[in-house]
Amino acid sequence: MRTILITGCSSGIGLETARHFGRLGWRVFAGARSPETAQELQTSAGELNLRVVRVDVTADQSVAACVDEVMAEAGRVDVLVNNAGIGGGGPVELASLERGHATFETNYFGPVRMMKAVLPHMRARGGGTIVNVSSLAGRVALAGHGHYAASKWALEAATECVASEVKPFGIRVALIEPGVVLTPIFAKSSTPLTAYAPYERAVRRLWSLFSRQLEKPTQPSDVAAAIEHAVETSEPKLRYLVGGDARTLMAARTKVSDEEWVAAQGEAEDESFYAAMERLMGAGLFR
Repeated sequence: MRTILITGCSSGIGLETARHFGRLGWRVFAGARSPETAQELQTSAGELNLRVVRVDVTADQSVAACVDEVMAEAGRVDVLVNNAGIGGGGPVELASLERGHATFETNYFGPVRMMKAVLPHMRARGGGTIVNVSSLAGRVALAGHGHYAASKWALEAATECVASEVKPFGIRVALIEPGVVLTPIFAKSSTPLTAYAPYERAVRRLWSLFSRQLEKPTQPSDVAAAIEHAVETSEPKLRYLVGGDARTLMAARTKVSDEEWVAAQGEAEDESFYAAMERLMGAGLFR
């Protein structure tokens, strides 16, 4: 039986990915920072082949203890899915450095800690797969999304380096890049728009993208299926976009210069901004 270790399984993408691989018959170690409060995960563990393990990806000792527990019980980690993540947006001038550090600790150093803990075992065995859940924000920077986008860009760069470093050992690495996914992360912020003065314009436009895409969002199950494909495919790729919005925005961004992108986002008037973005993308993702 193949073994998969997934972080951030309390809700959203992680929870659905744990359920997905459990239904497929894998031995699933579903990681959560606070297992005792993860009620949906605990319920699923009783129904499927899930073993809930405690892991705080921001703490070295917690990561080491988690991997040691998995190795002691299963003897191997065939697949590691680094999914744990937090939001950390806001204009760069206004977003606190404390929040920035916290965002990087979870979104960047968290996956790095997990990879450092698991890779020696994969190298010794001569194989394995690591899947890092990134975001479209890791490739397309949108105003008002600074620390979060930066953390995902950092994860993208490190993952690309790791993919090359571990290839000689028979280890595969992949990035999953969803657009807007219907997860609890969007219900965790209640900051009023006025708190972002004088950058309300940029944040309002970012929220309009989220609101528009949440009308028909990508589902966590879509991301779980993409993770399965990345693990199982005989023709692996490094990056997998998930969701129509992710594909549309990425296609648009690759066709325009940096200067055009900055100018479009920096339009002073909303109507000019929406017109510019629709012209660049060929679709009304923002409204």
